[in-house]
Amino acid sequence: MKKFITIAALILGVLFIFSATSVFAQYAYFGVKAGVNFANVWGEDTDPVNGYPYYGWDEKKSRISFVGGVYSTIVLARVFAIQPELLFTMQGAIYELGEEKAILKLSYIQLPVLLKFYIPMAGNVKPNLFAGPYGSYNVIAKEKYEVAEVEIYDEDLDDQFIQKFDYGIVFGIGFDFIVFNDKQLTVDARYNLGLAKIFKDVPVPGTNEDPVFRNGTISAMVGIGF
Repeated sequence: MKKFITIAALILGVLFIFSATSVFAQYAYFGVKAGVNFANVWGEDTDPVNGYPYYGWDEKKSRISFVGGVYSTIVLARVFAIQPELLFTMQGAIYELGEEKAILKLSYIQLPVLLKFYIPMAGNVKPNLFAGPYGSYNVIAKEKYEVAEVEIYDEDLDDQFIQKFDYGIVFGIGFDFIVFNDKQLTVDARYNLGLAKIFKDVPVPGTNEDPVFRNGTISAMVGIGF
């Protein structure tokens, strides 16, 4: 029930942002988008050899995963727009040692609110730079362990040790194309810089502090707006 209420609150947040900003809009698009994540983690305790809670591994790699959802581009002026989004994003990381592999699988409902600056250009192509904050709610937290590509286990992580809320900053570059009788085709690449710690109540040995272990994800998406 708590998870349902939180997701409903995120949806209502998107609707509120849309309604509040559309009053000042010159025009707006509503659309869907999807793409690929190159998800990883960052922070002093993410080192594969001496980090925590993952340690004794050879290397840390990105987890390639899905991201997608809905968005609205609310154009406020010739060069400015606000773009709230509601996304399902799969994040995490992969730790490897020889043929052994531990996959941290985290999925979130994410609400970014982006300010877009359009680079003036003639024609139907609108290059843009964007940045803004995001908030996320964790809906899936699992760990998968494999040896020689054979699954040993794929288990849920205890909610007690996972921060349910994440937040951070999104920034990137995109291109909006006006196509098919004023529909919007949008392409973008972005980096999601997580600022909240992923784990809680699992202090680093010898300290009282939770590990500095945060999400850091490169995303590439394509969308169509109407």
